[in-house]
Amino acid sequence: MTVPPALVVVGRVIRPHGLRGEMRVQPETDFPERLEMLGQAVLVTDERSEAVRIEAVRRAGDAVLVKVAGIDTPEAVDPWRGAALAVPREMAAPLPEGRHYIFDILGMTVETDQGQVLGTVDEVIRTPGNDVYVVRGARELLVPAISSVVLRIDPTHRRIVIRPMPGMLEES
Repeated sequence: MTVPPALVVVGRVIRPHGLRGEMRVQPETDFPERLEMLGQAVLVTDERSEAVRIEAVRRAGDAVLVKVAGIDTPEAVDPWRGAALAVPREMAAPLPEGRHYIFDILGMTVETDQGQVLGTVDEVIRTPGNDVYVVRGARELLVPAISSVVLRIDPTHRRIVIRPMPGMLEES
């Protein structure tokens, strides 16, 4: 699903919850507590997007239950299964210095500290230890987002400078 660049995905609709039209949403944010303050959002699928008013949000384990105005039955939630719950980019929480949103990393050019362009970040894989940037160019590379490899992220010039680990650039 393609989400417009003006929006930031904060969760995914998993399924209906209860009989009053609540949506069980899996947060996709480092700040899930901010979902409880949402007043408005956009539901996005491959087929459509719709601005919605949020009536209520409450935690339910590692998910949240979201009540959207005008969606009052489980059947009305069903078409939104798998939809992205997004907010305008300007509503995204500010990050500490040196931290970057995944949506900002995607599409950045990756080059070595010697100036060799390797490709662009096509995907970010979240792992318990660190993120991994999937870089696609002449071939696909997996770049661990650790300080010994990622030397600099330059959002202004949309580039990431890395020091490749031994063997990282060798053909397999």
